[in-house]
Amino acid sequence: MLPIKKTILIPLTILFCNYLYGQFTIKSVNTDGPVTSSVMLSEKDWFHNTLNKKVTYDKTVKDVLIINRGDGLLTCYDSKFKKQWTFKHFDTIRLNNGSNHFFYKDGTIFSAYMTGNIYAINAKNGVPFWASKVGARDGAANHFTSQSLAITEGKLFLTSRTSRNLYAINSSNGSLVWNYKLVSPHSYRPYLAINDKIFINNDPLINSFETESGTPLIQKNFESNLGKAVTNGKLIIVPVTRGDKIVSFLPDTFEEKWEFTFKAPYYNVGEKIFVDNNNVYFATETDSDHSGVYCLNANDGSLIWEKTIKGDVEKFEKHNDIIYGYTSDKIIFSITLKNGDLKKIQTNYQPVSNIQIHHKFLYYYAKEGLIRHELESKEEEIIIPHSGKERGARDTQILFVK
Repeated sequence: MLPIKKTILIPLTILFCNYLYGQFTIKSVNTDGPVTSSVMLSEKDWFHNTLNKKVTYDKTVKDVLIINRGDGLLTCYDSKFKKQWTFKHFDTIRLNNGSNHFFYKDGTIFSAYMTGNIYAINAKNGVPFWASKVGARDGAANHFTSQSLAITEGKLFLTSRTSRNLYAINSSNGSLVWNYKLVSPHSYRPYLAINDKIFINNDPLINSFETESGTPLIQKNFESNLGKAVTNGKLIIVPVTRGDKIVSFLPDTFEEKWEFTFKAPYYNVGEKIFVDNNNVYFATETDSDHSGVYCLNANDGSLIWEKTIKGDVEKFEKHNDIIYGYTSDKIIFSITLKNGDLKKIQTNYQPVSNIQIHHKFLYYYAKEGLIRHELESKEEEIIIPHSGKERGARDTQILFVK
């Protein structure tokens, strides 16, 4: 009998009886200042900001490669892979980057670290525009893990696993706009923005807020771990671990519209899901030999096509009209969105990062370093060797700025 790999990551019983079942609308409080669920922030909740200068976006920054290694080293290279600068957060010797993903916009890199430090960094020279800190200045609490930074209406949104606060941060100067204390410390998925609202996964809950004011709107308990929420503009679509299904609901009322249950032994979609041209694409892991890859109609959840891939799918992302992903068996696969045509690539190295397509090459990071794979000849070479401990390569993020 094959071992069962499913695990429940958080207890489904929340010690707040008024949050246990169903959904409700959160009573709004009118205020002229920033919205906060705390009258006074405690030391572990506190937010500090150091402004060197306001962010100045620069669209002329081109032809550079940014690598954010798992050990926290953030490095920029030119088009010939010559190192331009390295930014090293002071705490990376003791802690890694917490699997946090940076966000890039017009010559500025926004990056966060486990200990609650957040930076807006000039991509030309690696010098911070501003630096902010959640929690005590000399505190070592693990605040930010698995955060995917992004900007919506001039704000970054980050959730702390220690203080359980959702922080809305001014992306221009790093100041705190508003904060809200969540019920659960489990907020590891990218947030979703639709119109003037943001939606936060707070396992087993999803909360919605007004983006500008932070006014809380609706909270729904799914009684399960949740994957990344995506949208086709009309519905919110989210993977639900309990029952191994995908569900959809209306963003304004949270009324459920359809659900799709994928077959055993598949499980754990996590963040391996996206929407394109009103279709939902997602991949699973498996308790057997093969994982599933699905394409659904986003309007009604009907199945369009299904594929199987040997092993656990670990990465799943879209580049132009092709899905690229990889398994834990040194297999990179590609699937054409239009017809589901599946191709597989045997690699010499095990990817541990996202995938980038640049010119005629596919790039990924492995414990050996940055790998360049020629798509036609299938030849591979190490372009930038990895230095340091092997575990420092895990959860690396790479980005070509074109």
